[in-house]
Amino acid sequence: MPKLPMKEISILSISSLVFFISLPTNAMHPIDHGFQGAKPNCTYSIEIETTCAQSAETTDHVSVRFSDSKGNLIIVKHLNNPKLLYAPKGGSKRGGYGGFGRCAIDVFEASGPCMSSRVCSLYLKKVGSDDWRPGWVKVLHRQDGGHEVPVSYVFYFRTFVPENVWYGFDYCHSKGGLVPHVVSFDD
Repeated sequence: MPKLPMKEISILSISSLVFFISLPTNAMHPIDHGFQGAKPNCTYSIEIETTCAQSAETTDHVSVRFSDSKGNLIIVKHLNNPKLLYAPKGGSKRGGYGGFGRCAIDVFEASGPCMSSRVCSLYLKKVGSDDWRPGWVKVLHRQDGGHEVPVSYVFYFRTFVPENVWYGFDYCHSKGGLVPHVVSFDD
């Protein structure tokens, strides 16, 4: 390869620099196809087990909120349209099953911002006077292709949920908060 004189290298470097500087500013950054600053949404399944304790079932209005340690938050103000995942023999109701039956595991769908880390905070809110006793709750992410992957801890309640308050766990920011507790949120 022939060597270029120093004068030609300088001219070549200057013209490359001028070309680079004259590029539009968005040409130097990755292109965000379709999101325009908004976070993409993901679809989640929320599995909730109701214990087999006497009067553990409920017909009350139940809400859930969950988040990751990065602050991504999803709130479902009314869990409805359950898919019954499990019910003991003779335990499922005929007709319009509303969810939260005794000894049942229900699945509810939710969508919202994609979590960038494991779901580590989850709270339930029950509005009504029934004594509802969930066993555990976990969150799964529906990926392309339809299969689901767990994206949360398993949150073990195993106690009656108090009325009209957010009740649950925050493993994101607490040290050893292994028992459910009441929290006040502005929503």
